[in-house]
Amino acid sequence: MMKSNQEKYKDLTKKYTAAEIAENFYVTKEMTPAEKKQSDEEIWNIRKKSLEAMTPEDKVYAGLLRLKYTIESYIDNNIYEESKTVAIFLKEYMNILNKKQKDLATDLGIHKTRLSRILNGREKVSLQLAYRLEIHSGDLIPAILWWKLVQKEVEREIREDKKERKREKRNVRNIVYSNK
Repeated sequence: MMKSNQEKYKDLTKKYTAAEIAENFYVTKEMTPAEKKQSDEEIWNIRKKSLEAMTPEDKVYAGLLRLKYTIESYIDNNIYEESKTVAIFLKEYMNILNKKQKDLATDLGIHKTRLSRILNGREKVSLQLAYRLEIHSGDLIPAILWWKLVQKEVEREIREDKKERKREKRNVRNIVYSNK
């Protein structure tokens, strides 16, 4: 049998003071669909007011932090996702800054065609460019995060590119050990 919230509270008061309970516990209440809808609307209105009060600089800062934490979370996840490439994150970076490719390329000191190749997955971000992205973001998105994104893509290539492995095998003479 499930305990009611009142019973749960009574049990807690045996171990903790009211102040300790208020500070450390969150007691849930079942909401009706109407209450849930009202609650969601209230939260949205508060969020909307908060967003409207933000300066453009605050919005960029918040966007860059969100991007940083998204990248960190993805890197910590050992699963490769096609929808989370360096190019996708770099496009999101440009979107947050409201920059065009040409302008970002100029800011980073690279040719616009090189940035285009990176954004289209035909070229990888170099270590030097990762440093520049770190500096460009005001050190909010460290170079190591951009580099780890590149390495995650390289790791996927190593695991899945059987054609290249077969091609390279032709260049090797005298295989030292074979487990076959």
